[in-house]
Amino acid sequence: MEPRATASRAGAIIASMASKIHVAIWLGWVGLLVAPAMAHHSFAAEYDANKSVSMQGVVTKIDWMNPHTYIYMDVKDAGGNVVNWGFEGYPPNTLRRVGFSKDMLKIGDVITVTGWLARDGSHQFAGREITWPDGRKIFVGPVAN
Repeated sequence: MEPRATASRAGAIIASMASKIHVAIWLGWVGLLVAPAMAHHSFAAEYDANKSVSMQGVVTKIDWMNPHTYIYMDVKDAGGNVVNWGFEGYPPNTLRRVGFSKDMLKIGDVITVTGWLARDGSHQFAGREITWPDGRKIFVGPVAN
């Protein structure tokens, strides 16, 4: 084999590998950008806009994290049994913009929350508004859509 043919073949192999590396990097970036959007759900997929709810209970846990906050509370059902319910709210940054700071709600607080029940029948709902016993109210989630 001539040196010129060998160099030409090596150049083609290197170009092919570089092309594959560029495609792999591009696909990796696309995957990173698309994954959060795929993980995020729509209101209609998770909650039923025709099943509004209002619950009063005692706060048991607060998950102040992205992409949504989750607040859990013990609620007495019709039979007097205590059931732990969780509701999803806006992201922490949005809550701060509407005037809801992390220290406004504590474990043990009694609150009333309105929202919409989960489609899957779990003890979850999309929260809309929290009302404290003194009458203060604050939005924690969007309107049903």
